[in-house]
Amino acid sequence: MSSHLPVVLPGSLLVAVLLAWGFWDAAGHIVIGTWLAALIVVIFVRLGLSYYFGHQPRSRPNDFLLKKTILAGSFISGCLWGSAGVLFFDPGNAYGFALLVIVLGGLVAGSLGSHSYYFPNFLLFAIPEFLPLISKLLLMKDDFYTLIALMMSLFLLLNLYYSKKYADMIEHSIRLQFANDALLQQLQESNRELHEYSYTDPLTGIGNRRQFDRDFEQIWQSASTAKAPVCLILMDVDHFKSYNDAYGHPQGDQVLKQIALVLLQVCQEYKVRGRPLRIGGEEFALLLKGNLELAVNTAEIIREAVSSMEVDAGVEHAVTASLGVAIAHPIGGDTRMMLFHAADEALYKAKTAGRNCVVAVETKSPESMAKPG
Repeated sequence: MSSHLPVVLPGSLLVAVLLAWGFWDAAGHIVIGTWLAALIVVIFVRLGLSYYFGHQPRSRPNDFLLKKTILAGSFISGCLWGSAGVLFFDPGNAYGFALLVIVLGGLVAGSLGSHSYYFPNFLLFAIPEFLPLISKLLLMKDDFYTLIALMMSLFLLLNLYYSKKYADMIEHSIRLQFANDALLQQLQESNRELHEYSYTDPLTGIGNRRQFDRDFEQIWQSASTAKAPVCLILMDVDHFKSYNDAYGHPQGDQVLKQIALVLLQVCQEYKVRGRPLRIGGEEFALLLKGNLELAVNTAEIIREAVSSMEVDAGVEHAVTASLGVAIAHPIGGDTRMMLFHAADEALYKAKTAGRNCVVAVETKSPESMAKPG
């Protein structure tokens, strides 16, 4: 309602000036001048208060005061316009009477849209605006004026009816909007949870194979644009099946969780631009953009961190891991499948070389290097 005032009030001021001009000689200069001055003061006070509240922080007390201010302004404006129906009415001036009825009726009809967002607002403006002239006409005890008064009353009642219908429709729309916002928020939360469930390994809390495939595609495309190589580190926990058989799956799950935490700590501490992912039972992966030497150094840090873990099973059963590292060049004709197969081949060589070591290969080169632990 407040946002309509900067448009509605200047418009009503223009109508008031034209009405005063039309009755300037008929109603008397003092009466017209006083009425117009009072209306101008009310209009500018309402505009000032609207501007003031519009620049205040949104809060319940401010909204309450703004609501009361709008209602009071509508009532005072309605009373001033209603007084014009009494002050300017002249039974001997047919043209003036017609102008008065048209202006007052037009103001009621014109305020239907801007004042009906809240029905009491329209009620407080329309009734005091129309009622004085209706009462004046009924007191004339003339059939013609009585007929006009009845027609004006019917017109007022119709406008009140449609104002109430419009206000109810607005309220219903607002309630639907709030309901839709709540449903949208719930849907977004559900989608977020679904996304997290779909792309997160439930045991370790890091990304799963689905996230790995997604990251692989994004990093590959980014590297193609930047003309940079992509490195893939695949890690497999050594003798994990035997560890599970000896100490049970709950203990094995704890080891996997601890390894995921170690991988996250390494990436954070050494500012590795990649995130660890669990892509199989005891197999983890890390995608990097950069040269092979950097990837091998990162893999070696991971290997040492895993072998240094303290597990509940004791030092004599320390956990170790084998790592395979490969590099590929997207702009050189390599593919993601070639990189994955190369890293998998390097991991196989690390396991056959005695485990607890890092082996690196290039997709186009069969040579490899091993760093035993």
